Amino acid sequence: MNAQDIVDRIGSGVQAALKTKQLFLGIEQFEFENADIHPEYVTTVKIAENLTGLDPEVVVSLETHMKMLRRQAMRIVRLKNWSDKDRRAEIERRISRYKFGKKDRQRLDVLVKPADALSPPYLIAEAKLGVHNLSGVLEDIDRIVKLLRMYEEAGVLEKHAVYGAVVFHLMQEGANAQGLESRAGNFLAGVSAHLSDISSKHSWLNSKPGLLTSCQVVEGVSGYQEYHDDGTVEDVFGKDGFAFMPGLVLLGNADDISTVSF
Repeated sequence: MNAQDIVDRIGSGVQAALKTKQLFLGIEQFEFENADIHPEYVTTVKIAENLTGLDPEVVVSLETHMKMLRRQAMRIVRLKNWSDKDRRAEIERRISRYKFGKKDRQRLDVLVKPADALSPPYLIAEAKLGVHNLSGVLEDIDRIVKLLRMYEEAGVLEKHAVYGAVVFHLMQEGANAQGLESRAGNFLAGVSAHLSDISSKHSWLNSKPGLLTSCQVVEGVSGYQEYHDDGTVEDVFGKDGFAFMPGLVLLGNADDISTVSF
């Protein structure tokens, strides 16, 4: 698994999620309504489907408790430092401080990992609903960074590449649809500023945000013509124009993150 493969497969998953929501509308309703991806689980499942089949030894899991990843990191620490009791105890102490949520019950949307339980994951990913503010995406970024930081403290990033991903989409309907590109640019600028601040504190962290250009949809106002018995033709309004722009924040310790193409 490499960075470009992750971007391409996640993009295909978002496309599949939008198509699924369009099917849910039905043929008649589709004439009058633009599909948006709700609930979030549709995106999660479609992305997970597109990440399966990478390798017979790869396992894709949904809704994994993050505390399970902490327990796995602990097992890796014990294995790596079995002969050094003091070092093992110190790293275990640091890892044990990682809690995920007030009751330690936060879940990760998508986990891609080797079948070997003592190997770190390939990919940890969060998928958001359509967003209208920056805070939700930044919270997901922080959650992914927290997990990556835990693995870094466990010493597993020295020999393994672990990727993180935060998936989101922006959608605008009506007269303002054409202005979504400008809004998306401002949104990404806020994400980039946050990533810059995080990266300044973690030299091992690489990151890149961007819009998944192959998945963008921009459509104008649509309608149809209705023919009357008297021979006249009437233009009937169908549905508003809309713009749909999915985005991705890719994180991790791998060098190919910085060169990936969205």
